[in-house]
Amino acid sequence: MKKKIVLGSAAALVIACAGWAGGAFYAGKSVEATLDKQHKWLSDLPYFVVKSREYQRGWFSSSETVTLAVNPEMYRLFLEKEGQELPKFEVTYSNKVLHGPFPLIGQFSLRPAKAVVQTEFKFAPETQKLLSRFFGAQKPIEMENRIGFDDDGVIQIKVPGFDYEEAVSGVKAKWQGLTATVDYGGDFNRVKLNAVAPGMSGSAKEKGNFSFSGLTLDVDHQRGKAGMMLGTTSAKLAGFSLDVPDGLPVKVALENLAYNTKLAESGDFINGEATISLARIILNDKPYGPAELQAEASHLHGPTLAKLNDEFNKLQKRPLKREEATAEIVKLAKAHGMPILTNDPRFGIRKLEVQLPEGALKFSASVGLKGFQEKDLDNPVDFVNKLSAKADFSIPRKVVETLVMWQTRAMFGGPESGVSGADLDYLASQFVEGQIGRLADQKLIKVDGELLSASATLESGEFTLNEILVPLPWQEEEFRKKQQETQASQVTQTQQ
Repeated sequence: MKKKIVLGSAAALVIACAGWAGGAFYAGKSVEATLDKQHKWLSDLPYFVVKSREYQRGWFSSSETVTLAVNPEMYRLFLEKEGQELPKFEVTYSNKVLHGPFPLIGQFSLRPAKAVVQTEFKFAPETQKLLSRFFGAQKPIEMENRIGFDDDGVIQIKVPGFDYEEAVSGVKAKWQGLTATVDYGGDFNRVKLNAVAPGMSGSAKEKGNFSFSGLTLDVDHQRGKAGMMLGTTSAKLAGFSLDVPDGLPVKVALENLAYNTKLAESGDFINGEATISLARIILNDKPYGPAELQAEASHLHGPTLAKLNDEFNKLQKRPLKREEATAEIVKLAKAHGMPILTNDPRFGIRKLEVQLPEGALKFSASVGLKGFQEKDLDNPVDFVNKLSAKADFSIPRKVVETLVMWQTRAMFGGPESGVSGADLDYLASQFVEGQIGRLADQKLIKVDGELLSASATLESGEFTLNEILVPLPWQEEEFRKKQQETQASQVTQTQQ
């Protein structure tokens, strides 16, 4: 009986080992195809070029070496100099691919997965030497990609912290590290990203210092039916400071800077909105804020946006000079962008508000098209008649005066000018008062105590400024005739 139990147990163990070995072989073959697909997706992006890739498949694990370069067309227009070779930005990394169904069994983990890919980055000797000064024996970056049986995966990225100091120069730097998690779909139609950098600070003896804290980035995107990635993006920075006492002294501090966007689909159309907010900024010990900008775009034709996006990605891979790139973008917009205009789009700055020591600056504006047709481009009057726009702003008089004073001092001030700052400020204030008076007399602005404001609308071909109808160039003659008729009628009524 005991012999049968032992034989049965041994057989079960053999079967289990055989199953595990067979599963590992199958998983290794499957994950190679998965990584092929991931690298094809990467190479299809306009940002990167896969320079080389070598894959060696084993039974329980495989290895891969990849050299990835930033597409030079992404920075050619900014860094290219005549007679100089364009710099290259490349990185080589090696992947250790642990096959499923239990890829981490060597670490006593029985969590099932198709594979776990552990990445090690290889840097040039001089780069590695520089990184070692900061990170010491730590790896500058660690990355692990856990791939599920359905090809969905989770990538964990970690950059360790360091505390660096140079005794002679007095340079100090403290980096608190970075962690990031990328949760992606195997078909690349969804992605979630969460990245956190707690902070960094640095200083140099008698040169200044800087710091930031609480940097986060969150992305939650899914591909819509038109092919565009939709969803939300948010980034936050809790604090930032910079203090440079030498030369032109600069002292700035930011508090609670935030950026949020949302893209959503409604039928064949895409609506988007973005918000940038700042709790406070302190410039040379003078506080400003809070400040907020809200922008929006609505009723944008989704299939057209997707087409433009695809064509623009292809364009970014082509080696073009600045003039050629501009011409190609214009050509692209003309060839594929017309449905954006013919489907009643609308764009706007819903709110721009900045609190200043002298008061609040406020602005809002929107512009859209209604019933536009391609033939309207050949007739400016018809085009304007299809436009719908409005704008409103208000600004404290003191803000305008302060801006003009700054500009006057920058242009005519300084120790060599022989003119005192007080005299320049007086001249600037007198200039501002004169200009405000003239603009108010012409009804171009409204003056309400210390507040200056204006509003304008364009609707059905009629332009109104501060509730006064202003004729457009092609309307001036008819407008003049109506004025003359009105004046004649008033004279007649007076005589009667």
